[in-house]
Amino acid sequence: MRVGVDAREAFRAEPRGIGLYVRHLLREFAALAPADDFRLYHQLPPLPGLTLAGNQRPVHADMPGDRFHAWERLQMPWRIRRDRLDVYHGTYNTLPPRWPLWRGAPMVVTLHDVIVTYWPDDLGDPFVRYARAVTPRVLRDAAVILTVSEWSRRDICTRFGCDPAKVRLSYNGLHPEVVAGAPSGAGAAARARFAEGRPYLFAIGGALERKNTGRLIEAWALARARRPDWPHLLLVSGLGKAVDRFREHAMQAGVLDHVRFLPYLRQQDLVAVYAGAELSVYPSLVEGWGLPVSESLAIGTPVVTSDTSAMPEAGGEDARYFDPDSKDAMADALVDAVERWLPQWPARRDAAMARARRMTWRAAAESVLAAYRDAAAMR
Repeated sequence: MRVGVDAREAFRAEPRGIGLYVRHLLREFAALAPADDFRLYHQLPPLPGLTLAGNQRPVHADMPGDRFHAWERLQMPWRIRRDRLDVYHGTYNTLPPRWPLWRGAPMVVTLHDVIVTYWPDDLGDPFVRYARAVTPRVLRDAAVILTVSEWSRRDICTRFGCDPAKVRLSYNGLHPEVVAGAPSGAGAAARARFAEGRPYLFAIGGALERKNTGRLIEAWALARARRPDWPHLLLVSGLGKAVDRFREHAMQAGVLDHVRFLPYLRQQDLVAVYAGAELSVYPSLVEGWGLPVSESLAIGTPVVTSDTSAMPEAGGEDARYFDPDSKDAMADALVDAVERWLPQWPARRDAAMARARRMTWRAAAESVLAAYRDAAAMR
């Protein structure tokens, strides 16, 4: 097959989320599909150091008017036809439109979730407005729709009346370094480097309101008020340029001395920080899966998380849950986890790790390739 892939996020210097999704798939495709031809469409300049297989060809496809998504709306329909693709994969929750008289290749879309179409975050963001406008068309035009959890599959079908047979589960994998686990001594080194040698709880945060980082900081203040003797710190990563806003939030809550904000973490450092944590916390209000839940369990660190959307699917019986709308419930869960659950964790740690580590990128890539072949057969 000749496969086109929306690889725009994979060409970022510090990829997150979708960018990592594409990079992991490409790595596995190199072994699983050496006879297929992959065209990787991207807007940013070529990224030095990005390793691609010989059958994976970058195609720089930028054009003016990015604010109006001209790249996807105007250039990509032409590119799909000009490059004679057998199938096109939209990885960014969207697809190029299909021209009625020249429809082009069948398309697969990965809808990690459809939260952006209804959650009131970032309503001023141009991409949010674009996604809200085009998602019904994307669902109609896609030959196969991939999503990452049963909760997300139900959400897509319920909100958009989509045929359930068209929507397939394709679970994300875990980074190979997560599956391999932390090297000996990595957790202790993380405590020394990031937490002054003190015990800590770790949370991957986010600037969006639905990531709920502000309420976590408030819950942490309540937990420390109940247990002022705790030596524990709260480490938070993933806030980017918004870190000053959350530092102010911690100061107002009276816990700035007990919170540390981490920069962007390389994978090796992320694994070490998970390994060094007494407990990880994922307080998001809604997620299509909740990858930090699976990551923490795979490394062997217990996790407390929200009881909403797909988080219980990610954590199963190996996590503890709270109502993410209540800072009191969150504080109760944190105190209970540290004081009562942690002593019980060693008895279930190995089983929790084994279950989480079944999520591999090899399995994810196999499911995506199967979708390509089925979609191409619909031409």
